[in-house]
Amino acid sequence: MTASFLPDPAARPGEHGTGSAAEPRGSAADALEALRERMAELCANAVDPLEVTAALEADGINDEAARGYGHPDVFALAEDLFARTPRRPPAPETAADPWRAVPWRHLLRGILFGLPGLCYVTATPVLTRTAAGVLLVFSLLLSWTVSQGTAYLGYVQLGLGNKAAAARVLRHGLAAGALVVVPVTAAAGVILGAGTAATALAAGLGGYLLSATVAQVNGAERRLLLAFAPGVAGFAVYLAGHGGALPEPRPDGTPGTVPVGVWACWFATLAATVALAVVCTAGAGRSTRPVATRREIRAALPFAAFGLLTGGLLTFTLLCALAGRPVPSGSTTVAVLSLSLSMGVAEWILYAYRGRVHRLLHEHWDIVGFTRAARAVLAGALARYLAALAVLVAVAAALAGLPTTAATLRMLGGFLGLGGVFFLALILQACGRIGVVLLAYACFLAAEAAVAWAVPGMEPGTVQMAAAGGLFLVLSIYAGDVLSRATSHR
Repeated sequence: MTASFLPDPAARPGEHGTGSAAEPRGSAADALEALRERMAELCANAVDPLEVTAALEADGINDEAARGYGHPDVFALAEDLFARTPRRPPAPETAADPWRAVPWRHLLRGILFGLPGLCYVTATPVLTRTAAGVLLVFSLLLSWTVSQGTAYLGYVQLGLGNKAAAARVLRHGLAAGALVVVPVTAAAGVILGAGTAATALAAGLGGYLLSATVAQVNGAERRLLLAFAPGVAGFAVYLAGHGGALPEPRPDGTPGTVPVGVWACWFATLAATVALAVVCTAGAGRSTRPVATRREIRAALPFAAFGLLTGGLLTFTLLCALAGRPVPSGSTTVAVLSLSLSMGVAEWILYAYRGRVHRLLHEHWDIVGFTRAARAVLAGALARYLAALAVLVAVAAALAGLPTTAATLRMLGGFLGLGGVFFLALILQACGRIGVVLLAYACFLAAEAAVAWAVPGMEPGTVQMAAAGGLFLVLSIYAGDVLSRATSHR
């Protein structure tokens, strides 16, 4: 309460009744109005009537004096004053926005997500065998699973401000991941009979993804781009040597070869990325504390599963193509490349979305108003991402010369819906709402697999489009509900 509501010791007797406001002069209604005006500021800022009651009693107004204002006691008087005065709480201090977007960094991450696609394109001649394609998908799924769990553990420590602990967990995660992904991929290549070249490519890309994840968690995007320069150079030289034409499989389906110079460029990029990851975690030091406790590892498992299931949804049509199902040529490559590049835009929009919701928490004082505004912000963010992804898909399809057939449009439409699913999942994941996302992912991925197995004649693009549409609807409803609650944005 402010000093203006306390008794004035210099006041003349009778100015506030018997030395206070105990004896209002004039009619009760006039006295009540005068009291309301005098206490308007306190009543407007009060949390509840009890705060007004305390101020009245401090001003010398007791139950007897309250009857002079037309109320049986001071509590009833306080409730009346509280009800008559509109709420006008003081504006909170402006807090720094923790979700300030850095556009160049987000867009650069999108480019880095898409750059490994150059290796896939150039390596087409050694991926003609079904076993080689299966091995590549297996390596990607394994790498995404391990890297997502490792990234979570690193971000947790960075969020706590413990850079040394973050460096330790990332370095150990990189080492453990490499000891799992590379040998397992190599063994799978031997078992599947994928060939030496395809096995080396899959193992190398797995190691690159693990190292690149560690570098990006440490904010080393610009240095990672430099590390990828040899791979880009190898791709450019390969195109120049073949008249700008992309490599195509041999007509008889037998594996081809990739020039030794291109292999050397890829190896240089892999070595540079691994070295960068090691440099980024140089501050690990030594500690008696475990790298990660059991509780932290259990907390990371849902995020590892998120990487696995996301990869499963993304590679469904590729696996169908490898199984001999009819998939429009080039459509999966165009869609996956567009989705990869769009992740930078998605991250930018995600940061902008969380920043806007952060401001809404300070602008709205009623639940209904916040709920309505939060849903509108979510819808706007989703619309912007889908528009950006649609443009990327259209441009990539035009550059690749994809025919505008119904099958191609269904395939690209399915991936567009899948992009919306991934964007909603990223927001829900960032807000700690990952359980329902994993359940929905698993159910729809299982449904895709079941339909593909039970109905061999159904086009994979149609299956994916239906599954992506259903998953998008489920996550849209769920996100619209939980993300409109203030508690989801703590």
